[in-house]
Amino acid sequence: MSSWKAYAAGISWASIFGLSFLVTKGALEAFSPATLLFLRFALAAAALGALALLGIVRLGYHGKPLAPLLLICLVQPILYFTLETYGLRETASSTAGLILGAMPAAVAALSVPMLKERLTARQCLGLALSMAGVVLIVVEGGRRSGPTAVAAAQGTSNGPLGVFLIVGALVSAAFYNVFSRKASTYYSPAETTFAMMASGAVFFGLLATIECASGGWASPFSGATPAAWGEIAYLGILSSVVAFFLVNLSLSRLKAAQASVFGTLTTLVSLVAGVAARGEPFGPVQAVGAAGIVAGVWMTNARRR
Repeated sequence: MSSWKAYAAGISWASIFGLSFLVTKGALEAFSPATLLFLRFALAAAALGALALLGIVRLGYHGKPLAPLLLICLVQPILYFTLETYGLRETASSTAGLILGAMPAAVAALSVPMLKERLTARQCLGLALSMAGVVLIVVEGGRRSGPTAVAAAQGTSNGPLGVFLIVGALVSAAFYNVFSRKASTYYSPAETTFAMMASGAVFFGLLATIECASGGWASPFSGATPAAWGEIAYLGILSSVVAFFLVNLSLSRLKAAQASVFGTLTTLVSLVAGVAARGEPFGPVQAVGAAGIVAGVWMTNARRR
């Protein structure tokens, strides 16, 4: 696989994830977090299973070591989505975005001792530049909204529990990048993605069942609208099957730190989506941050001539 295809995969999954924040916010108005995650991963697992039955993708786990795959499924989606979803209940989304924007640095820190990867000075500078762009965008967004308005709109404050949970999500995401890179020796991107989707469906299905039982078995779909089901389709097909397949594909071809830096583009896509869909303000500080993200991604992945 040529490098430009791996880079195209990175840009694509970052774009899909960037738009998923708007979609998830809408879906959470109709479903509880556990129900939403169950529907998302159940649809994703069913879609990939159907593709396998039709012979479009191949899934083969016999004779391969299970430990790398189990580690991936534990940290992503189980730990990451649990920590992120419940962490967002306890802290402002701007704070969560700032913390998760440090993921490339966390991946780089893990990839050196665990994967024996080495980064050049230019790549390290690119990582720092892209994360600085994320910080500028998130901080400026919070300043424009005002801390009081943000907290009132989200019904949250930056409590220590929420920050702790989001930091846990960051650590989980970093380990996922490293474990997926290791597992690519044995498993194809489709095999890794299906295992992740199936484990997520089982785990969050159990959570949704417990939640439903504790609520007197009230219908978890009573507030669902056609638009909400469309949002589930986006999250299940594009943001799960397609995006995670592309993540695993890029991790199988690029260094973990190189692949993870595309995640900073998620912030940029979210910013553009907010401006286009909601008319959110876009000023010179955001423009500088966006330029920093793009320049950082290029510096981290561009080859020397």
